[in-house]
Amino acid sequence: MIINNLVQPCVSKLRQRTDLAPVLPYYIAQALIDISQNTEFEDLKTTGPLTAFTQNVAEYPIIGNPFIYPGDYRLTFIDSWFVYFTTGVNVQPGVSTGKEIDKRDMRVVEPMSKILGLPSVYTIHGSNKNSGRIVVGMMPDQPYACQMRYQRQHPFNIPYGQVVLAQSDADLANKLGQSEVLIPDDWTDIIVYYAAEKACDDIGMNEVGQQYHQKLFGYKDKRGNSMPGLITAKQTEEERNTLFNSRALRPIVRRYT
Repeated sequence: MIINNLVQPCVSKLRQRTDLAPVLPYYIAQALIDISQNTEFEDLKTTGPLTAFTQNVAEYPIIGNPFIYPGDYRLTFIDSWFVYFTTGVNVQPGVSTGKEIDKRDMRVVEPMSKILGLPSVYTIHGSNKNSGRIVVGMMPDQPYACQMRYQRQHPFNIPYGQVVLAQSDADLANKLGQSEVLIPDDWTDIIVYYAAEKACDDIGMNEVGQQYHQKLFGYKDKRGNSMPGLITAKQTEEERNTLFNSRALRPIVRRYT
């Protein structure tokens, strides 16, 4: 499925405003970015290259860091991050060993990032291009090999800087419309409603947009009862998979008196 396949459903949600069809790829792309920013999708997950930490460097940019592929604009989730005890990238499968780097709060990682050693914890601080950082602790005292499994930001056929321009440039919108949608088909309605809501803000259909917002995110009725929206009710593949995970019981030991 490509973005252009969702244009006509969006036109239907916008009361058959066919004049908006040329610019709807822009709104659909913005909806895809918003949805994939906060929800895990298997089609957007990938395993990064085998790389190495930079010795004596504990902070790395979110955008353009060495742990993701150059073609991926940025990461949105880190599923796992394995560090080898081996330095460089001369890792031997089945022989080289290491450990998982754990996610922790900045208050835990910050003091550890000032101490040299094997990285064991990380945190993400900020998100924008200039100041967003991945901070690790301890600070690598050697160029330890590592590999990250992460979710990338939804890619398109044009650079992210041109996605905004597609709202007023028909050629860019046409190229954007050829981009593949890397979100499961059962999320199609959510994408369409989300894109239509964004378009409603720009064409003065505020009441319709508000209805779509409530349909997506839910609302509270007059009695204060919460009514879940489509996004809340939708279960991702990641959540479905966790239902089959085995879980250990936590033992509770009471004090003997």
